[in-house]
Amino acid sequence: MSFKNTRLFLLAAAAALVAGCASTPAGPPGKHLVYRDSAGNAIRQFDYPDDAFCRRVESAAGRAARCQAEGASGLGAHATLRYNPPGVLVQGHYADMARCRADTGTMSSGVELVQGCAAK
Repeated sequence: MSFKNTRLFLLAAAAALVAGCASTPAGPPGKHLVYRDSAGNAIRQFDYPDDAFCRRVESAAGRAARCQAEGASGLGAHATLRYNPPGVLVQGHYADMARCRADTGTMSSGVELVQGCAAK
């Protein structure tokens, strides 16, 4: 996902949260929103407080992201974000430090970087 696409996603996710739009769950419950590349490899994951919150963001995230019950393995960096509103802390996991820094370099309105990128 390019810088522009990442920024657009974060803006869309924040807008979905503010609007409070919900979707019908498309699969089993899960609070881990996992993004995968075209080869199916996990490139980023966000851990939300519950399935309903995850589904609201998933509806704006597009086809490359799906909520799942278990977190993805093999992600090597993490950062902490705050979504305002509602003031929820979210742990982000990234394939590596470069992906983490690219994704958190500029945050969209409603998303704040609380703790920067660190290796796992």
